[in-house]
Amino acid sequence: MKFFDFDPKLQSVFNETYSRIHPTDWRSWLDISSRKEYESLTLELSGLANVDDIFERIKREVTDPKQLSVEPGSLLDSHKGSKPVVCCHTSGTSGGTIADLKFYHISEELAKRLWAPGMRAIFEASELSPDSSAVIFVPNRISGDGVTHFNGKTLVKLYSSEFSQRLMLSLIKPHSYLLYEYKNSNNPLILEKVLSLENISIVSAPASTILGWADLDKLHQSLKNSLNTLVGSRESSDLIRMISNLGVGAAAVELQKLLSKALSQATIVFSISSMTENDWSKIRKFMGWKRGSERYTNLYVGSEVGPFAANIDRDDSGLPLSDRMLVFPLSLPAVRRGEKIEPISRTREGLSRLLVSRLNGSEPIINIDTGDVVTIVDQRGLPKIGGQVLRAAFPLKIGLRFSSELKILQGSKVFVGDYFNIKGLEIVNPHRLLTCLSSKCKMKERLSALIVADIDMRQFVMILPILQSSRCTGVEDIKNKLSQCPGVEYIRRAIQGNQLRLETISSQPFETETPKSELLKRVKNGELPKGILKRWPLYLIIPSPTLAH
Repeated sequence: MKFFDFDPKLQSVFNETYSRIHPTDWRSWLDISSRKEYESLTLELSGLANVDDIFERIKREVTDPKQLSVEPGSLLDSHKGSKPVVCCHTSGTSGGTIADLKFYHISEELAKRLWAPGMRAIFEASELSPDSSAVIFVPNRISGDGVTHFNGKTLVKLYSSEFSQRLMLSLIKPHSYLLYEYKNSNNPLILEKVLSLENISIVSAPASTILGWADLDKLHQSLKNSLNTLVGSRESSDLIRMISNLGVGAAAVELQKLLSKALSQATIVFSISSMTENDWSKIRKFMGWKRGSERYTNLYVGSEVGPFAANIDRDDSGLPLSDRMLVFPLSLPAVRRGEKIEPISRTREGLSRLLVSRLNGSEPIINIDTGDVVTIVDQRGLPKIGGQVLRAAFPLKIGLRFSSELKILQGSKVFVGDYFNIKGLEIVNPHRLLTCLSSKCKMKERLSALIVADIDMRQFVMILPILQSSRCTGVEDIKNKLSQCPGVEYIRRAIQGNQLRLETISSQPFETETPKSELLKRVKNGELPKGILKRWPLYLIIPSPTLAH
């Protein structure tokens, strides 16, 4: 096997630990045609078949994922045997420190029962095989990640993203692969290694990484930045010499062509939840795709629940039938609307909060609250959920400094997410709404909005920044442009009901107390989790001591 790996020793640990897991016939899942058949197989594969009154328990129990969190060091101390202790951690999206991250133990049984069959299904459906190559980029590690040894015992700590990719490599054993961190996705030395691979069948990386190659301006700038870090490096390459000879601008054009050609037959494995039509347009052009002939696999994998769903159904030419994802029969999912909880296979279609039941060792864990909102679109055979997974609103921990144009009460609570339901004010996928508004107003800057509640949580003000680059001129113009955007019905309904009003300001509404450049540096150095860099489309401000519901 030919490989380029920033931590080959860890991959050797994975190969030794997981490579002999027996393959699962995941293609047979696609033949499931009834609810009864789906539930029967799910109970069997998840290990929940012998749990008494499982469907009754689902109606009344919920598990906070914090209850599953472990302390890796303590777990290692009590561990018996020679197999490594493997723990995955969350991404810190709420803005906390490394100390705030939750760690989940991936036991050998959990890897065999849940993670291995799910990851095999995702990547074999994407046409990765022992005869082809994989290009993979994973999150920048935090301090302490990787493999360590204590008193003859082995501890592995990783983001679940890196764990799942390394597990997949040990299972499928592709002919060759490249695996590096996000921060190296535009490093000329790494890109030259990508170009050296033959028969690349999958690229597994976030949309932002693919867009970093597809957007020529971004590629140009990142090449320039990368070259600055390579000054004085003894390593040389044909690509660096090409950049030196042609100049960064011309070399970026040539490099983009080379990458496009090398990846032209590959399937991109990524989540499309944050993708806009403009993003799709850039990626289609870069990959040489025609509209309707995109080769990609949309997936939903969570630290707490493992590989949960992906669009693994394909047409005769290997293209995805849609962006909608089939739910794997590896855990037992339910959804919550208000106080009512129902199995996903027995509920009506629509938007709901996702809960997942599975085994933890020999003990059943009922209704792990994922914090995510999904849309159920079909229940014939394997349940099918919409292509976009939304994050339900949650409190932000990182400090913000608000614009002087705003009057925000000191001590106010800040909530972020992709789905809000506050006192009947429902906002779904504000990213899509605000991206549309930004496009119609010809804004160059990325748009984030605030919703500020009054002290009684009865009236709300949506504050939108109208910067100098904007073509929109005021509130009425904004309303007119919003009326042409997807998802506006929730906003329109609240405005008509006098629950919400719009206001504008001429500056960005906030910035982080710690400069973004400093946060980025600390993430790259492993001092902070990657989730702290997340910029949300909508920030809900609730005056303290009022709490969100």
